[in-house]
Amino acid sequence: MRRRGGEDTSPVDRLQQLRARSRHEIDAHAGDLRDTEPGRYFIDEATELLAALRLWAESQFRTDQAVRLLLEAADAGALDGVARELLELGTPEEQTAGRTIVEIASRSSGELMTIAGYALRAL
Repeated sequence: MRRRGGEDTSPVDRLQQLRARSRHEIDAHAGDLRDTEPGRYFIDEATELLAALRLWAESQFRTDQAVRLLLEAADAGALDGVARELLELGTPEEQTAGRTIVEIASRSSGELMTIAGYALRAL
């Protein structure tokens, strides 16, 4: 860790930052859902999906509006396309985000829609 004037200047894991931001925003709108096992599961999955999609949006110079459209559609094919773009970019964070999206997009349509719905709470 390098310090300059008391400030941490070490590289920051962008995906981790996006996870923290996404989790905070989803939690702020989750209400009592956080108190149930299924609720916590879907919050965790939504956090991962939203962070991965936000990393993709940043890499493509897009906004949360592009992320919102993907989540509203909850289309596995479109999500797989985003995942391919991330996997082709090659940075470790983008590779991780791409694999996350592939894994979540492969869920049943009902589960995918639920995860996307939880993620939309943050937008």
